[in-house]
Amino acid sequence: MSKQTLDAVAPPAARFNPFPGLRPFKFDESHLFFGRDGQSERLLAKLASTRFLAVVGTSGSGKSSLVHAGLLPALYSGFMPGAGSAWRIAIMRPGNDPLGNLARALNEPAVFGPADDTARALQINFTEATLRRGSLGLVETARHQQMPPTENLLIVADQFEELFRVEQSTQSFASSGTQAGAHAGEQENDRAAFVKLLLEARQRRDEGPNIYVVLTMRSDYLGDCAQFWDLPEAINDGQYLIPRLTRAQIRDAITGPAFVGGAEITPRLVNRLLNDVGDNPDQLPILQHALMRTWDHCQASRQRDGGTAGQTDNDHVIDLEDYEAIGGMTNALSLHADEAFYELPDERHRKVAEKVFKALTEKGPDNREIRRPVTLGALCDVVEATEPEIVRVIETFRQEGRSFLMPPVGTTLTTESLIDISHESLMRNWQRLKDWVEEEAESAQMYQRLADTAKLASQGKASLWR
Repeated sequence: MSKQTLDAVAPPAARFNPFPGLRPFKFDESHLFFGRDGQSERLLAKLASTRFLAVVGTSGSGKSSLVHAGLLPALYSGFMPGAGSAWRIAIMRPGNDPLGNLARALNEPAVFGPADDTARALQINFTEATLRRGSLGLVETARHQQMPPTENLLIVADQFEELFRVEQSTQSFASSGTQAGAHAGEQENDRAAFVKLLLEARQRRDEGPNIYVVLTMRSDYLGDCAQFWDLPEAINDGQYLIPRLTRAQIRDAITGPAFVGGAEITPRLVNRLLNDVGDNPDQLPILQHALMRTWDHCQASRQRDGGTAGQTDNDHVIDLEDYEAIGGMTNALSLHADEAFYELPDERHRKVAEKVFKALTEKGPDNREIRRPVTLGALCDVVEATEPEIVRVIETFRQEGRSFLMPPVGTTLTTESLIDISHESLMRNWQRLKDWVEEEAESAQMYQRLADTAKLASQGKASLWR
């Protein structure tokens, strides 16, 4: 939304918190998405010319938000020349099962899937088999649905770097010669097949259904794309590197949502926020989280003082004392996460929480923070806890006003639900989690040294440790 549209937006009667926190903006929050004027238009132009768009940027630069709250609403509005407004959009993340996740995304009711759960499960199996048959599997899937020429299929592969995270986590198994090594080989083949499906769909623009591909990826994983044939060339043609927000754009991102939410942020607080963000693009999710917490504190303090929203002109004016009360950008996230941690009922659940976060995060060999999405069923095995215990932890850390864990609040959890932290910035700014990640990295290094020495000892190349 542009700043010029503010005058046409009337503040709602009932105020709501317009800041999402750590999670990205969603499709239905495009009216709260400020500061990226003109960027959706450039995405549309590049997607129209290449049919393969790679939105690349540093961690915290707003890649997912720009696609979900900027690009997708523009597509549905028919702003891409020659494409119309009839879109079937399949949104997925590769995870540990890129082909299966693509099949499930294609069979959501808003794409090709039936409303009946049983019928959808059968169709997912059929679609996955089609995808596995060859590099034209995605094209064939769209053909089976007999899409009219006026309709378009868009595949959004969010967090594309998960393909490389899976590869890194399975490297140690690939050379072991065990069943685990064979499984790692299967994962490697699935990753290559998934990339080939996306590239072939792009190249068949004149021979079949209208298929477009958008992926989001952290820029520090660009070099890893060379593992796959033709992927670097496709990314070179369709890459959009997220530009850094200017100070004026950050100001819009602060004041715009507040106005839509029916509140005002004082000029001195806006200037303080701008100074605290500085030139660090990684601070954008931290800024959104601090704004969310500041908003909540302001509302709660006014209610304690006996005010009612809409009663006076200054009953919802957000000022510096609200921001400082939540710890500012430096401490707001860590204090908020600790608040959730100590809200757990007992020491057993806090220990489960520690193991859950250790399982979901790791530090790469180059010290990059790495998210490791894990299914709920697998978490139970790794953490050695019951499903109700882990669900209690997850619900505490993803409840309304907290978006530390995904999927978001309201999504029903099953054994196959993929659990993930909401953003890498949590690993960098929650002091307790930073300590856990460091502790786990040291334990992993010790285990690896023991395993390597044991292997050398079995070959007579090293002595046993004492």
